Parts: sequence; C-alpha cells; structure tokens
Amino acid sequence: MAWQSVTVKGAKGNIPAMLNGDVLEVANQLGKDPSDVTVDGKSYKVLSSSVDERDDIITIKLAMASTTKEKSDDKPTQGSD
Repeated sequence: MAWQSVTVKGAKGNIPAMLNGDVLEVANQLGKDPSDVTVDGKSYKVLSSSVDERDDIITIKLAMASTTKEKSDDKPTQGSD
C-alpha cells in the first residue's frame, strides 16, 4: 500500500497526516495516549501509539473494521455422512 494524505480531527482543528494501511502518522497534537481518532470523517479505535520525540510525530496503529461481511448459511464447511 502507498502512503496517502488524510486529515485528522484534532482539538484545535484539522491536522494533516499520512496513512498507510492501518498506520497513521500525524503531528503530536492529539494528546497523550489517544483512544480513538477521526480520519477523513471516519472514527477509528487506536490499538497502539508511539511518539517519535525527534520529529514530534505520533505513529498510531488503527483498528480497521473488516470491509467484507460474511454471512453464514448454517451449513458445515466439510461434508459428513
């Protein structure tokens, strides 16, 4: 996956950020240990986060929801006699 430019909602307005799959890199303006973030209008839970103090960037691992919904047909996956 390639990095894409996104916008994160912060306490003082929108913050430009970069997203690659479920990894978000954003300026450290979200506070200490954020539990959820809003990226381009969608809310995500935070699995983990770490701050790079050299650049004051926070790297966040997002909990991504499954995009495919599997529906059960109530039949076993293996045949039986």
